[in-house]
Amino acid sequence: MRSVVFRRHGPAEEVVEVVETPVPIPGPGQVRVRLRARPINPSDLLYIEGRYGRSAERFPAVPGFEGAGTVEAVGEGSSLRCGTKVAMATAAAGTWQDRVVADADEVMALPEALPESTGCQVSINPFTALLLLRTCDPAPGDWIVQSAASSAVGKMLLFLARRSGLRCACVARDPHRCEELARLGADAVIDSAREPVEDRIREHTDGAAVALDAVGGEIGTDLLRSLRDGGRFISYGMLSGKPVEAQPHDLVFRDITLEGFWLPPVWARVPVAERQRLAERVLELVSEPGFVPTASAEFDLSDVRDAIHRARSRHAGKVLLNG
Repeated sequence: MRSVVFRRHGPAEEVVEVVETPVPIPGPGQVRVRLRARPINPSDLLYIEGRYGRSAERFPAVPGFEGAGTVEAVGEGSSLRCGTKVAMATAAAGTWQDRVVADADEVMALPEALPESTGCQVSINPFTALLLLRTCDPAPGDWIVQSAASSAVGKMLLFLARRSGLRCACVARDPHRCEELARLGADAVIDSAREPVEDRIREHTDGAAVALDAVGGEIGTDLLRSLRDGGRFISYGMLSGKPVEAQPHDLVFRDITLEGFWLPPVWARVPVAERQRLAERVLELVSEPGFVPTASAEFDLSDVRDAIHRARSRHAGKVLLNG
């Protein structure tokens, strides 16, 4: 079978290659999934580059944290049946390959009618958006401000914020993305390439209650400084690779709270019964038009370098690896 591997950390488009590997055999409590679709997420590229929250344990390593396909073999004790359409999120075996063996509790059965191009995006970003909003717990009518607002998570946050009676200021980096966010219902849109971010946020919000930052650097710092006294700043990404600058004045005299959010440890603290309820909620949401962004480009798994190049482009949208 085909597997995308990297033998060292580095720029993804330079270090990945497609190789032939043996078909894995599921053990007790495991399933083998024939994957058909996998998204390229920012976390995948950071993982390949060695800048993510976990590094490859050994080389060659297979990237990819989520995907969708069909169960084609089951180990002893698994309740899933062959032929079941599933989504999966895994930290152990990368999804950028034809087949993956995973523990049965790492996969989620999908409705047969749900396209795999949508199903491959349900295991990480929707849970991130739901749990981010639950973590920051804003009150109806509060302003939240978010960076990387045109990303998949950003659009999901906007969708959920509107449903929750929140006002959302969205920061993006070019007119095309800003126009899209306005069409999606953002209460305020700031083009970080053309406008002073902190000033514009304050003009719109008079101080936001919550800042959700996936960028860091200057943009993240502007979001932090735009908060009202007692506001909460939550960092859940590092797209710029640069630190947010927090001043003691903001923490001591303005009572700003700084927090980090990473889905794996947050998910580990969610009780099992609540996980099931969240999964059911996600499946409800993904069936609604506009919640999961439509893929802007799809590539065969063998063309992974071209796909990565497209994913890095300015107007990429979500890029999928198929086959």
